[in-house]
Amino acid sequence: MIKKKILQIGLIILLVIFSGFFYQKYMISNNTSDKVSKKKDSTKATDENLVLKENKETANIIENLKYTSEDLLGNIYIINAKSAQVKESKIDQIKLFEVMAEIIQKDDEVIYINSDIADYNKINNNTIFKKNVNVKYGDQSIDAELINLDFSKNLIKIEDDVYYKNDNIKVNADKIEIDIESKKSKITMNKIEDKVKIFAKY
Repeated sequence: MIKKKILQIGLIILLVIFSGFFYQKYMISNNTSDKVSKKKDSTKATDENLVLKENKETANIIENLKYTSEDLLGNIYIINAKSAQVKESKIDQIKLFEVMAEIIQKDDEVIYINSDIADYNKINNNTIFKKNVNVKYGDQSIDAELINLDFSKNLIKIEDDVYYKNDNIKVNADKIEIDIESKKSKITMNKIEDKVKIFAKY
């Protein structure tokens, strides 16, 4: 009788051990696999979202862009860019990269403008050139960090680290304004007490 009870208790203990082993081996393993699978699915979904976002952002990129316009006086404005990005919220505003522009006047004189970046308005052709900006017309050259080309005022406003030079003179100033029609230049400093630096050949 006692042996029978001992045998029954032993069988119960073995059953508990085997049950625990089975649970550890299969149930937890399956749960872990499910978690890993869900994590992979989640990562995949995140990657897909990133791809969709990137595609949405790059969908508005245009390569090798060129705009040409002519005003009532016969002046022609040509602007070329290696690439451009259209803003969804402002379809008339275009951000240009690696920019080359020309203002060809009715007397065949040409003003050349180059820059790394520019903000171009398709409606009025006004353009703000930024970073490593250079202007050339005739024997004159100007380097700066920002140029505001305003056709409504027939004015080129050049600012930030402005260096002007021609065959006889070099000028360092804060601001230069050029009238597109007359080609007359106005060179100034932002502060009255500061002086325009001029280096001339005699």
